[in-house]
Amino acid sequence: MRIALLLRRFITTGGAEKYAAEIVRRLVAKHEVHIFAQEWDYEPVGVTMHRVSRPFKKPGFLNQWWFAWRTAIMTRGFDVVYTHERVTQFDVMHIHCGTFIGGLKDPALSAKKQSRWQTRLKVLTTPAIWAYGLLEKIHFQFQPGRHWIAVSEMTKAEVQRFYHLPDASFTIAHPGVEPPATNLAEMRSALRRRLGLNDDELVLLFVGSEFRRKGLDGLIAALARLKNKGVKLVVAGGGDPAPFQKLAVEAGVDGQIIWAGLVKSTAEYYAAADIFVLPTGYDAGPMAPLEAMAHGCPAIFSCAAYAGMAEMIADGEAVLLNNPKDPAEIAAAVERLMNPAARAEFIRKGRELAAKLTWDRTAGIVIQALEKSAAARGRLK
Repeated sequence: MRIALLLRRFITTGGAEKYAAEIVRRLVAKHEVHIFAQEWDYEPVGVTMHRVSRPFKKPGFLNQWWFAWRTAIMTRGFDVVYTHERVTQFDVMHIHCGTFIGGLKDPALSAKKQSRWQTRLKVLTTPAIWAYGLLEKIHFQFQPGRHWIAVSEMTKAEVQRFYHLPDASFTIAHPGVEPPATNLAEMRSALRRRLGLNDDELVLLFVGSEFRRKGLDGLIAALARLKNKGVKLVVAGGGDPAPFQKLAVEAGVDGQIIWAGLVKSTAEYYAAADIFVLPTGYDAGPMAPLEAMAHGCPAIFSCAAYAGMAEMIADGEAVLLNNPKDPAEIAAAVERLMNPAARAEFIRKGRELAAKLTWDRTAGIVIQALEKSAAARGRLK
């Protein structure tokens, strides 16, 4: 098949971008792949890159519509147009996050806290909302041969909550994980030295860029409950740390937190940490918990009501939080894994699970969905 893959930023950081890169690596083995992007920081072997112009840097909604219009023209004649972006013309769309309308109507799905009246006023006075809302309405319209790939059952359920799409139009493809490096002990020692951490200190790790949505405030409050346990926290992510640094000062734990910022490779951080913690309030398909488990770092994160990846987790493979907003529950989960024997068992089971949930498995599911769409439109060769 000749496949056109759409992604505005084909780069090495970001969840959707990483997901797309892993799929592309496996698609090129059997198919002709063309990537349509506005920017990229590397060119995969065996892929043809096509630059999509970007006359509008701001406002963002104009660029989103421009990208949709330009790719609709540029990708004519391909067997499958496979998009990781919200566009109007495609055959298969990958859904990495919740719906735009859901973020407006449901405070739990919104990135910002706001009242019902604030939401209504914003809808009435913001052109971007009308633009994004219309785009979403178009790309969730049913058409014969059109298919959607969701990163979790939770994501699919949210789409179907607002848009009437049949189950047969969906495929679920949870994120996968690469086998970890073999020199994890060396990576652990090297990063701990660089961060000024002793070998015997218990280190928690938080990875994520949207700090509020991913529950960093609750984790800081939990750290305050563990103040006398000698626990350190490393925060890796590209969000604005200032409000959370203020929370840490108020909680008296600012000296226990290391702010690493946005890191290009998280592997060494997983290796250096003892426990991974992600008390996210909403995350369609977080990759970090599975990556941590693959690196021998036991994971504490939100249950399947809040995090799509938890759908794949059985009892004993990770500690799942029933209420990720409760600092007491987070602190209790950390204390549970402070026991070396308990931690060792979670490490063993977590590694076993990660070994099964590979990117090869995920890519196989995605390829089947692409072939299903092509066959339905008479384009499968």
